[in-house]
Amino acid sequence: MKTYYQFLFLIPAIIISSTLFCSAQEIKDEVEKSIDRNEMPASALSLINQFWKEEKKADFYRQSDGEMISYEVKLNWEDHQYSIEFDSTGSLIDVEQIIEIEELPEALRNTITEEIDKQYSKFKFTRVQRQFSASGNDDEEVLENILEEDFEDLLIRYEIEIDGQNKDELGSFEMLFDVNGNFIQKRKIVRRSLDNIW
Repeated sequence: MKTYYQFLFLIPAIIISSTLFCSAQEIKDEVEKSIDRNEMPASALSLINQFWKEEKKADFYRQSDGEMISYEVKLNWEDHQYSIEFDSTGSLIDVEQIIEIEELPEALRNTITEEIDKQYSKFKFTRVQRQFSASGNDDEEVLENILEEDFEDLLIRYEIEIDGQNKDELGSFEMLFDVNGNFIQKRKIVRRSLDNIW
């Protein structure tokens, strides 16, 4: 009997924990702080200097989502803006390239737009990023492949930010799609006045 009552007591705790976990997964609440170049992890800075000359204009940031600290380098290259993110040890997490929605192949653009149409009665695109991640390659090889536009061995996703509205939600959202336009996840964005726009 004691075990039965212990089980009943645990049910609400499990439900509350699960709800909190899901909520945490659905919110993008990141804080970015501008830092000096020499505050970057040494290995990350070495990699950046290897592919982009030290004199090149770049901005450096430390980013926190409350659980993880990462470092970002933002720079312009070949008429695109890039954001290169590293973990606290200096290992590459991913590279994001800002593009226009019109730069996506028409079929992919239509697939993504149809999915967003299902979720929101009104929306507008606020930022579109092509995201490159390592797929078994080392950090240096990933950057080499991106610079050479050799994407065959890279994991490519699309991070789409919108301002959207439906009968239940209103706000800014980040939606992630795979290379074929399949919807992966969505997070509501917590906007801050000090956010860096790209």
